Amino acid sequence: MSIIVIVKKDKDIVIASDSLTSRGALNISSQYKINNEKFIKYKNSWIGCDDYTISTQMLLHALENREDELSFDGIDNIYTSMLKLHKTLKKRYFLDPKQKENQIVQSTKMRLVIANSSGIYRVDEDKHVDSFSKFWAIGTGGTFALGAMHHVYDKYDATKIAEIGVKTACEFDEGCGLPMHIQTIKEKICQL
Repeated sequence: MSIIVIVKKDKDIVIASDSLTSRGALNISSQYKINNEKFIKYKNSWIGCDDYTISTQMLLHALENREDELSFDGIDNIYTSMLKLHKTLKKRYFLDPKQKENQIVQSTKMRLVIANSSGIYRVDEDKHVDSFSKFWAIGTGGTFALGAMHHVYDKYDATKIAEIGVKTACEFDEGCGLPMHIQTIKEKICQL
Protein backbone atom coordinates (compact mmCIF):
# COMPACT_ATOMS: atom_id res chain seq x y z
CA MET A 1 0.00 0.00 0.00
CA SER A 2 1.63 3.20 -1.12
CA ILE A 3 1.92 5.90 -3.70
CA ILE A 4 4.91 6.59 -5.94
CA VAL A 5 4.65 9.15 -8.73
CA ILE A 6 6.94 10.32 -11.50
CA VAL A 7 6.40 13.59 -13.37
CA LYS A 8 8.26 14.86 -16.44
CA LYS A 9 7.86 18.48 -17.45
CA ASP A 10 10.19 20.88 -19.22
CA LYS A 11 13.71 19.65 -18.31
CA ASP A 12 12.83 18.13 -14.94
CA ILE A 13 11.81 14.62 -13.97
CA VAL A 14 10.57 14.23 -10.39
CA ILE A 15 9.94 11.07 -8.40
CA ALA A 16 7.99 11.30 -5.14
CA SER A 17 6.39 8.90 -2.67
CA ASP A 18 4.61 8.72 0.63
CA SER A 19 6.27 7.21 3.71
CA LEU A 20 3.54 5.09 5.32
CA THR A 21 4.18 1.37 5.79
CA SER A 22 1.16 -0.95 6.04
CA ARG A 23 1.09 -4.44 7.51
CA GLY A 24 -2.47 -5.64 7.09
CA ALA A 25 -4.63 -3.41 9.29
CA LEU A 26 -1.54 -1.87 10.92
CA ASN A 27 -0.25 1.42 9.51
CA ILE A 28 3.25 2.46 10.63
CA SER A 29 4.03 6.15 10.11
CA SER A 30 7.45 7.73 9.64
CA GLN A 31 7.24 8.82 13.27
CA TYR A 32 7.97 5.19 14.18
CA LYS A 33 9.66 3.63 11.15
CA ILE A 34 12.92 5.20 10.03
CA ASN A 35 13.56 3.21 6.82
CA ASN A 36 10.37 4.29 5.05
CA GLU A 37 11.73 5.24 1.61
CA LYS A 38 9.95 3.66 -1.35
CA PHE A 39 12.49 4.50 -4.02
CA ILE A 40 16.21 3.84 -4.28
CA LYS A 41 19.09 5.16 -6.38
CA TYR A 42 21.01 2.89 -8.73
CA LYS A 43 23.65 4.59 -10.87
CA ASN A 44 21.75 7.36 -12.72
CA SER A 45 18.26 5.98 -11.99
CA TRP A 46 15.74 6.29 -9.20
CA ILE A 47 13.65 3.12 -8.84
CA GLY A 48 10.39 3.04 -6.89
CA CYS A 49 8.80 -0.19 -5.66
CA ASP A 50 5.23 -0.22 -4.38
CA ASP A 51 5.10 -3.78 -3.10
CA TYR A 52 6.24 -5.24 0.19
CA THR A 53 9.01 -3.45 2.08
CA ILE A 54 11.15 -6.55 1.59
CA SER A 55 10.90 -6.06 -2.18
CA THR A 56 12.59 -2.65 -1.96
CA GLN A 57 15.25 -3.96 0.41
CA MET A 58 15.83 -7.08 -1.71
CA LEU A 59 16.04 -5.01 -4.90
CA LEU A 60 18.52 -2.55 -3.37
CA HIS A 61 20.72 -5.36 -2.05
CA ALA A 62 20.61 -7.21 -5.39
CA LEU A 63 21.57 -4.06 -7.31
CA GLU A 64 24.41 -3.16 -4.93
CA ASN A 65 25.89 -6.66 -5.07
CA ARG A 66 25.84 -7.27 -8.84
CA GLU A 67 29.03 -8.24 -10.58
CA ASP A 68 27.74 -7.16 -13.98
CA GLU A 69 26.41 -3.76 -14.93
CA LEU A 70 22.70 -3.16 -15.41
CA SER A 71 21.15 -0.28 -17.32
CA PHE A 72 17.74 1.28 -16.79
CA ASP A 73 18.00 3.76 -19.70
CA GLY A 74 15.26 2.86 -22.18
CA ILE A 75 12.72 0.08 -22.58
CA ASP A 76 15.07 -2.58 -24.02
CA ASN A 77 17.77 -2.00 -21.39
CA ILE A 78 15.22 -2.11 -18.56
CA TYR A 79 13.69 -5.34 -19.88
CA THR A 80 17.11 -6.99 -20.24
CA SER A 81 18.10 -5.83 -16.75
CA MET A 82 14.86 -7.18 -15.26
CA LEU A 83 15.52 -10.60 -16.84
CA LYS A 84 18.98 -10.66 -15.24
CA LEU A 85 17.61 -9.46 -11.90
CA HIS A 86 14.87 -12.09 -11.93
CA LYS A 87 17.47 -14.87 -12.02
CA THR A 88 19.37 -13.29 -9.14
CA LEU A 89 16.22 -12.72 -7.07
CA LYS A 90 15.25 -16.39 -7.43
CA LYS A 91 18.71 -17.79 -6.73
CA ARG A 92 20.11 -15.51 -4.02
CA TYR A 93 17.01 -13.97 -2.41
CA PHE A 94 14.61 -16.94 -2.54
CA LEU A 95 11.97 -15.17 -4.62
CA ASP A 96 9.05 -17.56 -4.97
CA PRO A 97 7.68 -16.85 -8.46
CA LYS A 98 4.78 -19.33 -8.40
CA GLN A 99 2.68 -18.66 -11.44
CA LYS A 100 -1.01 -17.91 -11.43
CA GLU A 101 -3.15 -19.87 -13.85
CA ASN A 102 -3.32 -17.07 -16.46
CA GLN A 103 0.34 -15.97 -16.16
CA ILE A 104 2.56 -16.44 -19.21
CA VAL A 105 5.92 -15.83 -17.47
CA GLN A 106 7.24 -15.99 -13.93
CA SER A 107 6.48 -12.95 -11.85
CA THR A 108 9.06 -10.83 -10.04
CA LYS A 109 6.30 -10.02 -7.52
CA MET A 110 7.29 -6.35 -7.89
CA ARG A 111 5.78 -3.33 -9.62
CA LEU A 112 8.36 -0.63 -10.28
CA VAL A 113 8.61 2.88 -11.63
CA ILE A 114 11.93 4.18 -12.89
CA ALA A 115 13.03 7.79 -13.34
CA ASN A 116 16.25 8.82 -15.03
CA SER A 117 17.50 11.30 -17.59
CA SER A 118 16.12 9.16 -20.43
CA GLY A 119 12.52 9.33 -19.14
CA ILE A 120 9.90 7.69 -16.94
CA TYR A 121 9.03 4.00 -16.99
CA ARG A 122 6.77 1.44 -15.32
CA VAL A 123 7.74 -2.22 -14.96
CA ASP A 124 4.97 -4.71 -14.22
CA GLU A 125 5.33 -7.97 -12.30
CA ASP A 126 5.78 -9.85 -15.58
CA LYS A 127 8.68 -7.53 -16.50
CA HIS A 128 6.68 -5.68 -19.18
CA VAL A 129 8.04 -2.12 -19.57
CA ASP A 130 6.06 1.01 -20.50
CA SER A 131 7.39 4.53 -21.07
CA PHE A 132 5.33 7.63 -20.26
CA SER A 133 5.54 11.12 -21.71
CA LYS A 134 4.19 13.24 -18.82
CA PHE A 135 3.58 11.32 -15.58
CA TRP A 136 2.68 8.01 -13.99
CA ALA A 137 1.80 6.61 -10.57
CA ILE A 138 1.82 3.19 -8.92
CA GLY A 139 0.46 1.97 -5.61
CA THR A 140 -2.94 1.84 -4.00
CA GLY A 141 -3.28 5.61 -4.29
CA GLY A 142 -2.28 5.59 -7.96
CA THR A 143 -5.67 6.39 -9.48
CA PHE A 144 -6.13 9.37 -7.16
CA ALA A 145 -2.65 10.67 -8.01
CA LEU A 146 -3.14 10.19 -11.76
CA GLY A 147 -6.39 12.18 -11.70
CA ALA A 148 -4.90 14.98 -9.64
CA MET A 149 -1.74 15.23 -11.77
CA HIS A 150 -3.76 15.23 -14.98
CA HIS A 151 -5.88 18.08 -13.66
CA VAL A 152 -2.92 20.33 -12.74
CA TYR A 153 -0.31 19.31 -15.32
CA ASP A 154 -0.60 22.48 -17.44
CA LYS A 155 -0.60 24.78 -14.39
CA TYR A 156 2.55 23.90 -12.40
CA ASP A 157 6.14 22.69 -12.60
CA ALA A 158 7.09 19.02 -12.21
CA THR A 159 7.83 19.27 -8.48
CA LYS A 160 4.48 20.86 -7.63
CA ILE A 161 2.59 18.36 -9.82
CA ALA A 162 4.30 15.42 -8.06
CA GLU A 163 3.56 16.93 -4.64
CA ILE A 164 -0.12 17.34 -5.56
CA GLY A 165 -0.26 13.73 -6.79
CA VAL A 166 1.21 12.31 -3.56
CA LYS A 167 -0.83 14.60 -1.29
CA THR A 168 -4.07 13.71 -3.09
CA ALA A 169 -3.36 9.99 -2.77
CA CYS A 170 -2.59 10.45 0.93
CA GLU A 171 -5.84 12.35 1.42
CA PHE A 172 -8.08 9.70 -0.15
CA ASP A 173 -6.28 6.34 0.18
CA GLU A 174 -5.97 4.87 3.67
CA GLY A 175 -2.81 3.01 2.65
CA CYS A 176 -0.88 6.22 1.93
CA GLY A 177 0.51 8.74 4.41
CA LEU A 178 2.75 11.77 4.62
CA PRO A 179 5.45 12.98 4.90
CA MET A 180 6.66 12.60 1.35
CA HIS A 181 10.04 11.81 -0.17
CA ILE A 182 10.95 13.65 -3.38
CA GLN A 183 13.87 13.67 -5.83
CA THR A 184 14.48 15.77 -8.98
CA ILE A 185 16.44 14.61 -12.04
CA LYS A 186 17.42 16.68 -15.07
CA GLU A 187 16.29 15.27 -18.41
CA LYS A 188 18.98 14.43 -20.95
CA ILE A 189 19.15 17.01 -23.75
CA CYS A 190 19.87 15.49 -27.18
CA GLN A 191 22.46 17.38 -29.19
CA LEU A 192 22.20 17.29 -33.01
